[in-house]
Amino acid sequence: MKTHPFENSEEILGGYIKPRVSISKHEKIQLQDKLAFFRQLNTLFSAGTPLYDALVIASEQTESRGLGKVVATIADMVAAGESLSDAVGSHPEHFKSEWVQLIRSGEISGKLGDVLVRLAGSIEEASEFRTKIISALMYPIIVLCVSSGAVIVMLIFVVPTFAQMFEDMDKELPAITVKIMALSDFLRANFQYVIGGIIAGFFAFKSWLKTEPGAITWSKTVISTPLFGDMVVQASMRSFAQNISALLRAGVPVLDSLDAMKGIYKENPVYRAAMKRTAQHVGRGGNLADGLESTGVFTAFLANMIRIGERTGKLPDVMEEVGNFYGRKVEVVVTRIASNIETVLIVLMGMSIAVILIALYLPLFEMAT
Repeated sequence: MKTHPFENSEEILGGYIKPRVSISKHEKIQLQDKLAFFRQLNTLFSAGTPLYDALVIASEQTESRGLGKVVATIADMVAAGESLSDAVGSHPEHFKSEWVQLIRSGEISGKLGDVLVRLAGSIEEASEFRTKIISALMYPIIVLCVSSGAVIVMLIFVVPTFAQMFEDMDKELPAITVKIMALSDFLRANFQYVIGGIIAGFFAFKSWLKTEPGAITWSKTVISTPLFGDMVVQASMRSFAQNISALLRAGVPVLDSLDAMKGIYKENPVYRAAMKRTAQHVGRGGNLADGLESTGVFTAFLANMIRIGERTGKLPDVMEEVGNFYGRKVEVVVTRIASNIETVLIVLMGMSIAVILIALYLPLFEMAT
């Protein structure tokens, strides 16, 4: 019997062609890795895979080596009798407290698969929102880098060329020219120290932000600043509305939901303190709307919508709509901030270059006259 030329499996599957069936690994634990983990876990769990086996498979399938180790640890804890929520909650640096609350509510209600779907959707929406914000601010950052680089190059490389020519002329120079030349000489002599000082200042500022007084001072300063304060407040309203909606839909009590919200605002001590005060108000028998309004850092619109939701018994639905509303508002504010920053940077770059050029050519014009 004659063999078909393409029936030699060793010849077909061998050789230099390597199909991309293996997973490309990286060390860091990114938000997309966590999103993929929860999606895989939901798929495996919904297909009837035992929880421990689902965790083991997910740990092997993740593209993040770091997350793979964390998930393997979670699987070991589950095998030892821990609940999934407690095992996940033992890694607060990677899994937010509101995620843990959602998983716990799914375990209690017996609807863990549905909760994982909702959790994955919430993480994906947050990731898309963050991407939009970064994209809107990327162009002003590029403009800042290009404009700063252009001015530095002119001061370090262009001005010294004219300085040598002015020395040969042996003429008294205008004050603006003398100052630009002095600035150029300073940068050329101390450029490494200037860069080192900027880097040291940046890390010192980051260290200061990690302290409680520094974080409080910075948060108060930012939320009271025009435009940037608007962006932070609107983003905080969006975060509260969307997360409280997800927690309430999952059956988490209001007090536990407010406790989980402290984790969301862990980088913002002002709103974290507001959550604590609101929880105390609700714990004493007050309603959520009045508690938020008493803090002075939540908008009247949000408080009124919560009041309507509490009255109608549809608070999760109302909060979801409010979250979408503030999401659109944040995008508008970010676009306006990016446009204003871009305009200011272009004007400043033009003025800086104009001053340098005037300082360089003014002596030549005086000679010509």
